[in-house]
Amino acid sequence: MPAEELIRRGRDGDTVDLVLEAGGGSWPAAVLLVLRALATLLAVGLAFLPAVLLVVMVAVIVGATFVAAVTVCGVLWAGAALLLWPFLAVAELRSVRRVQFTPARAPTEMRFVRGVRADAWAPISGLRRIQLDESVEEPYEGDPAPAARTLTITVVTSAGGDGPRRAPDGTDADALQRSLKDLLGPAGVPVLRHTERRVRPKPPAPSGGWVYGGSGSANSGGGFSGGG
Repeated sequence: MPAEELIRRGRDGDTVDLVLEAGGGSWPAAVLLVLRALATLLAVGLAFLPAVLLVVMVAVIVGATFVAAVTVCGVLWAGAALLLWPFLAVAELRSVRRVQFTPARAPTEMRFVRGVRADAWAPISGLRRIQLDESVEEPYEGDPAPAARTLTITVVTSAGGDGPRRAPDGTDADALQRSLKDLLGPAGVPVLRHTERRVRPKPPAPSGGWVYGGSGSANSGGGFSGGG
């Protein structure tokens, strides 16, 4: 993915955003995040559907009616989703979606843009560094699959910062580092990068099993004489 997907000029033309997650920064965007949190919980609940069906079957076997078993499981599932929804929604609204810098050419201030609002502008001197951690899994000899790469971004400030956040798959780490250096270099903010490489484990060879064939007896080649 091009670095331009993660580093974007603001609509006013005087800000630049480092996009960590999509959305956020306004009330309409916050509503979408809250609804997405509910959808996530419902999707997780569907993943446990086989276990729910097993519970229903056991309840029917021990004497409960099918309707009663399904009703109880449905109520418990909905109750769990509604109980966890506020916690997940609050986490979504408080999470940092973007790091915004101003002015665009030589930033002197920065702020975090969260799910529902943006923090107050602060001097960019509070930004200690931006850390890019790249993990590369190289193919083993004879592996037809290409190398797999993951990239995380950590924003470290004097107050603790945010991260690590995983960048979208295919992000050009070299281009992203260059763009961040061009943006933050005048302010003296270092953009560090650490790359860790490892070879993908080779899958174990399939077991050979029994090999049939050849002689089944040590004496199969010889004869037996019964004459006297």
